[in-house]
Amino acid sequence: MKAIETIKMLEKCPIFTFNEFVRMTGSSQAYARTCLYRLKKKGLILQVERGKYTAFDDPMIFSSRIVVPSYISFWTAIRFYNLTEQLPRDIMLASPKSRKALEFKGTKIRFFRTSNIWGYGKQRYRDFDIFVAEKEKCIIDSLVLRNVPFDEIAKAIETGELDRNVLAEYAKKAGNKAVIKRLGYLMEAFGMDAGGLEERIDSNYVLLDWNGPKTGKKDRKWKIIVNRRLHDIH
Repeated sequence: MKAIETIKMLEKCPIFTFNEFVRMTGSSQAYARTCLYRLKKKGLILQVERGKYTAFDDPMIFSSRIVVPSYISFWTAIRFYNLTEQLPRDIMLASPKSRKALEFKGTKIRFFRTSNIWGYGKQRYRDFDIFVAEKEKCIIDSLVLRNVPFDEIAKAIETGELDRNVLAEYAKKAGNKAVIKRLGYLMEAFGMDAGGLEERIDSNYVLLDWNGPKTGKKDRKWKIIVNRRLHDIH
């Protein structure tokens, strides 16, 4: 099979393994190794990690297929939905297992372990289906793991592009009281009905911005130490 024909075939797959390459080309394992080596040397395919390859240089196409199950979430998903103008440098994924980050053509692909593997689905991206958190779920994921700057989460909620009922239900499903407090406070601050979230909180106070000052005015309803002024986030 000619190199051009092989690449056209491989371009139908976001990512493929050595065994999948053998099966697609119908070649022997020995020839497949030689062929992969030549294609990689010519820059026609790229190695994602040991035993996994791609014909694409955009990691958004294949990153959610490196680990199964996993899905794009956090800051990357917030940007995917245009809920922020900031462009994160890394691709951030939620996964049920811990694993090391990958470096691919200058982009770091990072996996964050979580037990909340739900609230995601397929989205169309450059003629491929990729797995991405729902709009509301990427906010909850970000609040649970606190791996996105507070300002970006607040700005995303302020856009009004999120379903308040889904936000509230997903916060309850995640079952994290600190998340419920912060989300409830932000939803009300931006004129949204918090959907009964106040019924799920305890008496312990938490910081509004987990990376902010340790002091601030106390909001007694949501048990929040208001250490940030929301009009400063713009």
